[in-house]
Amino acid sequence: MGMLSFLVLHMKCQKYLYQFRKWRGWNMSDDDLMDQVENNYYPVLIAILNFAVLLPMAMQYMVNSVEIWDFIFVAAGVYFSMKFIRLMKGAHEYSQTRVSPETRASYPTEGIYAKIRNPVGAACVYMNIAYVCFTRSVALVPVVPIFIALWYIYAAYEEKILIRRFGDEYREYMRATSMFRGSGFDQQRLASSGYDMY
Repeated sequence: MGMLSFLVLHMKCQKYLYQFRKWRGWNMSDDDLMDQVENNYYPVLIAILNFAVLLPMAMQYMVNSVEIWDFIFVAAGVYFSMKFIRLMKGAHEYSQTRVSPETRASYPTEGIYAKIRNPVGAACVYMNIAYVCFTRSVALVPVVPIFIALWYIYAAYEEKILIRRFGDEYREYMRATSMFRGSGFDQQRLASSGYDMY
């Protein structure tokens, strides 16, 4: 309950900051002012739910053995954790990441966004996989796909809003990038399945 009241208080403060800047007549358009307001709370709430479920499960079901496979799985977990850090760092270099798609005046297309449309969702997918690798337990295997699907549903919801707001311009951006996974030179190709995930 404390986290929810904090989020509500934060939203009110951002709203008052927006109104104050507008009242002062600072040289910013409404779109620029709205881009400054951090109001994209769905990813935060999904992440809190995601890791509030996985962390206790990981602590309870972690395998305590020291064999060669354990080192391999932990190394894979470190690899996926590094991908998580890189994607989150790249995503939060742009203020639009923290702005709701309904109020965005633009969408980022440089940096990590030149390869991946939803790096926050991709980062959390990689962190879910890292949890499975770190715990080396089959107890997390049925739970992780549920959260991966939840991140995919949120990314699809966000893209639907951005298509409605920006139209063909955003569709062209979608053709040039993937939703979760960037892959260097063959970034232009679409998945044969049609989900644009590769």
